[in-house]
Amino acid sequence: MNIVQENTGELTATLKVQLGPDDYQQKVDKALKDLQKNAQIKGFRPGKVPMGMVKKMYGQSVLADEVNKVLVDAVYDYIKEKEINILGNPLPDQEKAANIDWENQTEFEFAYEVGIAPEVNISLTDEEIEVEYHKIKVEDNLVDETITDIAKRYGKMHNPEVSEKEDVLFGEFAELDGDGNVIEDGLKNKSNLYIQYLKDQETKDKCVGLKAGDVVNLDLVKSVENETEMANMLGVKKEELEQYGKNYQFTLERISRIEPAELNEELFNKVAPDKEIKDENAFREFIREQLGKQYQADVDKHFKNEAIKALVDKANLSLPEEFLKRWLLESNKQKQEITPEQIENEFVSFTNSFKWQLIENHLIKEHKIEVNHDEVSEYLKNFMRQQMAQYGQPEPDEETMNDFVKRMASNQDELKKVYDQLFDVKILELFKDKLKLKEKEVTFDEFVKEMNEKYKNQNQS
Repeated sequence: MNIVQENTGELTATLKVQLGPDDYQQKVDKALKDLQKNAQIKGFRPGKVPMGMVKKMYGQSVLADEVNKVLVDAVYDYIKEKEINILGNPLPDQEKAANIDWENQTEFEFAYEVGIAPEVNISLTDEEIEVEYHKIKVEDNLVDETITDIAKRYGKMHNPEVSEKEDVLFGEFAELDGDGNVIEDGLKNKSNLYIQYLKDQETKDKCVGLKAGDVVNLDLVKSVENETEMANMLGVKKEELEQYGKNYQFTLERISRIEPAELNEELFNKVAPDKEIKDENAFREFIREQLGKQYQADVDKHFKNEAIKALVDKANLSLPEEFLKRWLLESNKQKQEITPEQIENEFVSFTNSFKWQLIENHLIKEHKIEVNHDEVSEYLKNFMRQQMAQYGQPEPDEETMNDFVKRMASNQDELKKVYDQLFDVKILELFKDKLKLKEKEVTFDEFVKEMNEKYKNQNQS
């Protein structure tokens, strides 16, 4: 076997591979013997088919298969040995391969084109790389709204006599005719009516101040948000709504209202059991901190995207573009997921992804970023704790969490997602630590407005 590398461009090369019988014949003979043992041909007992017949029937296809296996292994072994940092996969010279005479040839020459990754030389501490970083200022009104919602969530339900604007009403809906009379055999159904979620203010006003036994007429098409909600209210399927009218008489039977929980240590311990919060001021600051983290997560996504753009621009990497276009088309040919037109239209996006992948690999190596098993295990345990806490359940014992970790670790797709997420977190922290940040304090609403305007202008340009 002989492999020769010929550079065809700054970032492309051709690998010419020469194979002779010494490289493949032993593997071909073994494959044919295996076929002979298992071949079932009429007129011959299993395993007794003459080798000459086996070769005649399968010789060329077996030769092609075994040569191809040797070829692929040889190419990748060469790439590994020579430490060639390739982009995508080697592309075979299909024209050269098509001219092979498998019946008569014993010496073969194949050619593969490879794209070579450019060298990445970039430092995160470069003073020229500056990225805007938004810091979210959580306003008092957001803290107030969140605490109100928490108090309701942990509150108790009771049944007052007179309805108010945030109550839940339970009663019977009865279909009306065009004159406003209940249809004797019309649709009737008992269900809830949530006053605060009605979209029509006039209807909301009708539903306030009611007592059990009171009756109001409602136009549900006008009052509720969508057909799905209306169908649920009337106890029918959405596609059945056209059989019924839009006007209904609602007879109130019961009013339900949540009495918000008191802002005391009992509530604080339920919301933050490990924080030992003693008073309302401390609770407010805890909520402000949690909201800040929640909003900051959205901000960090934007920051990371901006940092990546800045690094890609600064690195100014060249790529073997024509090779990449062919590789993208070839690698998606069987799935037919992409066309040459799509590649041309989206090529800038493709190349930026390639460039960032190269830069990311460089940063991971330079800063020795890694994710170990213990980190994955702790991530999964914390995820399980959060899920249980979300539904008001106590923290699971260690054995239960270990079983959960084992189950998740057995799913390679899920495990890869966790590793990717943890790498993303470490890359983000690296950016925050090393890059020059231009900090800007804004409210979350101001941040959203700024992003909307920015991306709107980008789409128009």
